Formats: sequence, structure tokens, C-alpha cells
Amino acid sequence: MVTSLLVGGPVAAAEPDEADTGSSATSEEAPPEEEELTSTERLEHSIRVLQRRPVLKAVRFELALTGGVAASDQMYRHYSANATGRLHVSEWVSIGATYSQFFSSESALYDKVTRDYELFPERSQIQWYAGADVSLVPLDGKFVAFGDFIVYWDLYASIGGGVTVTSRSDSLKPTGMIGVGLRMFLTKWLTLTFELRDHIFVEDYNAGSELTNNVVGQAGFSIFIPFGFDYSYPR
Repeated sequence: MVTSLLVGGPVAAAEPDEADTGSSATSEEAPPEEEELTSTERLEHSIRVLQRRPVLKAVRFELALTGGVAASDQMYRHYSANATGRLHVSEWVSIGATYSQFFSSESALYDKVTRDYELFPERSQIQWYAGADVSLVPLDGKFVAFGDFIVYWDLYASIGGGVTVTSRSDSLKPTGMIGVGLRMFLTKWLTLTFELRDHIFVEDYNAGSELTNNVVGQAGFSIFIPFGFDYSYPR
């Protein structure tokens, strides 16, 4: 059998597995650790295989549509519908903008407090949030599901800011945002998306101002545009 190696043009053929006799045509001496190797074994040591990434995100637009539940306010149940657009400037960095519309109702604890103790807490129902953020992907990988279905995933962290409006007033409350998210690619353009975000702002009550953490867990789907991508290989 003859093994061939393509290196930028001409094909170089390696002889079958036979020990070198010292009359090799190479102009450089082999490293000491390779002196006892055959020609084919030396070729195997010199070849490095780089696996293609299953998905490329750079210079693609991502539209994420998610639904969420806020977990930080015990007096109210807050649900949200969220839309996030991201431009991936590289495989690791993206910039995005988010709009979240909240839907609120009194919780069982609110009903108990007002009914049993005749106390009426000050209302602060979140209405909407809008902001921008930067995301960084520190980890990515893949796993096998259902026997032979390979799922590529990435974990990202986000930081940004925007404004929040609550039922206490129509004024825009400056809001900081930190979050983490996980994408699981079902196809080259469709993902399952999970996020945990903390919207931090100051609410003004009659008794004074209070720092509020609106922690929202959300899940949904992301669509990448364009739907496909092309690999470019080094020459």
C-alpha cells in the first residue's frame, strides 16, 4: 500500500512501512525520539487534523423569542414575552438589544396579606424593559443525544443596561442587566435557548427608594440568519 500526503499542491508518496537505513534523502536529521520510527509513522506524527466547527455564528444575526417567569417578587406573579436580536461579530462576541413585555397578577401571598391582616402593600408591577447588551461565549462543546444525534451547544454571559417601567409611574428607571444563557443547536439555524437575567433598578416607594432585583428565567427558540454558512479554509 502507498500512503499519500497532499501539502499545498504536489502529492508526496511515502514508502511502505520499512525501517530507515540512514541513507534517507531528507536534508534534516530526525529528532532523537523519532529515530526508531518508520517513514509512515513519522508522517502520522507530523499530520494534525483540525475538526470543522459544526456551526459558525460569526457575521450572522440571531433572533431569540422567549417566554419568562420572574422569581424575585413574592407579592406578584410576573410573566414576560421577550424578543432579543443579536449580531455576532465573531464566534465569541455578540451585541444585542432586548424588549420584554411583562404581564402581572397578584400572588396567593398578596391575597392572604390583604384578606387576613387587612394590609395593602404598595403596588409595583413591572410593565416592560428595553435595553442593550454585550455577550461573550466562554464555553462551547457538543454531546450525543438519542444514539447518533450530535448537539452543539454554547454557554454565554451577558452584561448591559436599559430602562424599566413599572406601575408606580411612567418614568423610565435606569436598569442594569447581567445574565447567563445556554444555546443548544437543533440545526445550523435553529436553537433551544435558555437564559437567566437579573434586571437591577431603583424603585420609589412612599416609604423611600429601594434597590430591586427582577430575576427572570426564560426559555424559547433562536433563529440564525442567514440559515447557512460557508467555511473558508487556509491555503
